[in-house]
Amino acid sequence: MFKNIMVMGAGAIGCLFGGLISKAGYKVILIGKDWQIEKIKNNGLHIHNADEFYAYPEVYTEPVESDLILMTVKAYDTEKSAKSLLIKEDSVVLSLQNGIRNEEIIARIIGANHVVGGVTSQAALLVKAGEIRHTGYGETIIGEMDGRVTKRIKEIKSIFDNSKIETTLTSNIKKELWNKLIINAGINAIGAITGLENGYIYKITNLRDISRKVVREAINVANKVGINVDVNEDKVLMIAKRTEKNRSSMLQDIDRGKKTEIDEINGEIVRIGRSYMLNCDVNETLYNLIKAKEIYKE
Repeated sequence: MFKNIMVMGAGAIGCLFGGLISKAGYKVILIGKDWQIEKIKNNGLHIHNADEFYAYPEVYTEPVESDLILMTVKAYDTEKSAKSLLIKEDSVVLSLQNGIRNEEIIARIIGANHVVGGVTSQAALLVKAGEIRHTGYGETIIGEMDGRVTKRIKEIKSIFDNSKIETTLTSNIKKELWNKLIINAGINAIGAITGLENGYIYKITNLRDISRKVVREAINVANKVGINVDVNEDKVLMIAKRTEKNRSSMLQDIDRGKKTEIDEINGEIVRIGRSYMLNCDVNETLYNLIKAKEIYKE
C-alpha cells in the first residue's frame, strides 16, 4: 500500500524517522528547507546511535505526491505544511508532532479520511543540518482518530517495527495526545527557561514543585474536556529522570534563537483552561517567561 514515505520536516525527529526508515530499505522522501536539503543531498543523513550510520533518502524543498506522509514540522507550521501537500485519493498523513490540534488542522485542509494521529517518545538532538544524535529510545503510538484499528495503521506499525521504531496501536489516540501534551508541559518549558537538561527537573526540589503544579493544572483541564489521562505528577517526574541527559526540544529551540512551541503546549492548556474558568496560573507564568525569551534572544 505504502510504496513511498515522505517526511515533512528535516529537523531532529524528521531526520531520525526518515533515516531509520530509509535504513530499513523503504523509499523515503525528505522535505526540508534549502540549507538543510543542500547538506543532506551532499552528505546524506548522519545518525549517531548505537548503530551509527548514514542514510540517503531523496530530498526536496517542496512536497511530492506520496502514499504515506509523516508530519514532523513544528506545530506552528502545521497549517502551512498541510496546504502544500499533494494528496492522492489514498494518501495517509500521520502527525508525529507536539500539541493536540495538529490532526484537526490537517483534517480541515485535506480531509479527515486522510489523517492518522500519533505521538512519539523518541528523542533526538540536531547536531547540524542532516546530522542528529538519537538521544532517547521510546514508544511511538498511532491510532485512527475515530478509534478503529484499520489495515492502514497496521501497515504503518509494520513499517515502523521493521525500522526499529517500537510502535503500539491505540483505539484512543486523543488520550495519548493529551498524555504527551501534559508530559511536555511539565518538562519542556522548565528546561528551556533554566537551560537545564531534563534530569535537573527531577533532582532540584524547586523545579520538581513547579512541574507538579503544571501537571496538576493540565490534568484538571484534560478532565474538564472529558479526557481521562494516564499520566500524573510522579509519572512526569520519572520521565524527566529517565531522560535526564536530554535537552528538550524547546530548550534546543531557545539555544538556537528559534520560535518555540510554547503556544501549542503550555499555551494550549491556558487557552482551554481559561474557557472553563480554570486556574492555570503556573502554566501561564511559564508561557509568559518563554515568550519573553523568544523576544529577547541574545
